[in-house]
Amino acid sequence: MKGTYVHERSRRAAAGLVGALTLGALAACGGSARSPEPRGADVAGVARVPVAGCDAPSVIAHRGETGDGRALPENSAEAELAAAGEGVTYLNLDVRWTSDGVPVALHDPTVDRTTSEQTPQTEVTSLTAEQYTALNERSYAGDTGRGEIITTGHPQTLARILAAVARTGRPVIVQMEGDPYRLGGRPSEAFASLARVVEHAADGTHVIVAGWTLADLAAFHADDPRTPLAYLFETIGAHGYPTGPQLTAVGAHILYIDFRGVTAPLVAHWHRQGLKVWAWTPASPVEWRRLRADGVDAIATDRAQAYLAWAAPTRPCDAQY
Repeated sequence: MKGTYVHERSRRAAAGLVGALTLGALAACGGSARSPEPRGADVAGVARVPVAGCDAPSVIAHRGETGDGRALPENSAEAELAAAGEGVTYLNLDVRWTSDGVPVALHDPTVDRTTSEQTPQTEVTSLTAEQYTALNERSYAGDTGRGEIITTGHPQTLARILAAVARTGRPVIVQMEGDPYRLGGRPSEAFASLARVVEHAADGTHVIVAGWTLADLAAFHADDPRTPLAYLFETIGAHGYPTGPQLTAVGAHILYIDFRGVTAPLVAHWHRQGLKVWAWTPASPVEWRRLRADGVDAIATDRAQAYLAWAAPTRPCDAQY
């Protein structure tokens, strides 16, 4: 989540906090005090008991297995399957929408960093799903570089990747990186299309949807009140921190926050309010150690393989959401 587009996220996170002042209106468009039982309530509605002896937060493979020298394309089935094979707790995919409203696995608003598209700053919202998936993937080179073009691989729709990773049994965090309100005045169609993809995911695929604003989460919750939700929050430039009541009013029970703004007292406070706390995206054992001491429930990192080696022999705790 770090990198070139942090300013866009800061703006949207700030907008989310402003939106918290009008939670009554948000509740009217979908957030409610009583929601239907989550799909797969045995895992999605009840926090799992951590495995005996676990001594590290759960690990989220940020955009799949990308940062441990594998150079696999981010947000690809290959990277997600590699991460699952290494034993991560959660898989992680970003989602944006094409011009025809199809959810695709993509982090940036533009496609030239991660695909073979040669025209600089080509926005995914200018392409149909057919045009986007006809491009070639690039190997991972970080948020500011462009990797090698992979002539045998293509970027994928969210539905295709969810189908590919279903057999792993890993929960998948789907992050709404795109702003549905930019889609030609059709935000409700964007949220509905994502809800349909989640709804039709293979049996046993447990999806957690994350969003950068409370309005986004409330709108998605209106279409799909059963899927667990997480609120993405950037502390840089923020004028306040979210509270449990703000999140639960729109159906969210997870605060997914950048690691720089995490402290033990804050984590304890959010836990008392009934929230899970996930932190993104620290890269070093020094940071992982601090966050473990702070009591976070999960850590998202680009170096999942290194994290798992650091967490051995007690291994990360089971998924809890």
